[in-house]
Amino acid sequence: MTRVNNDLDEVDLKILDLLKEDSRRSFQDIAKVIEMTDVTVRRRVKDLVQKGIIKKFTIETDSQKLGRGLQGLIRIEMKVSEQKKIMNEIVKFDEVDEAFYLAGKCGLWIKVDLEGMEKLEDFIKGKLSMIDGITNIDTCIVLKTLK
Repeated sequence: MTRVNNDLDEVDLKILDLLKEDSRRSFQDIAKVIEMTDVTVRRRVKDLVQKGIIKKFTIETDSQKLGRGLQGLIRIEMKVSEQKKIMNEIVKFDEVDEAFYLAGKCGLWIKVDLEGMEKLEDFIKGKLSMIDGITNIDTCIVLKTLK
């Protein structure tokens, strides 16, 4: 059995792939696919959770069916001296699904799911632009999710 790093081998990676496809997949189902016992799969998943490799089990939702048909990616430029404060404020907003602090000139990117353009405008004008230290906000609307 080849180890990918000190903690993971090919079986662990296969288990992770199967759980990424469907986090509700049973240990018995996974065991059949990787040709091991469900007890072994259960133990390996427990180990992956304890090591922090699996952070959480979650779901993927359909934004449009939830009435949030507009997705946006927003790039935020900010003063270096205010970065930590701004990031702490932004991640508290319910509208923010994901937030990424990137190296280089990329700055901070956030992903939002909203009901429509009016809600996006309200979010940008009423929340983002009110945060001291933000120097620029660029917004992109998602036309189609490819993957």
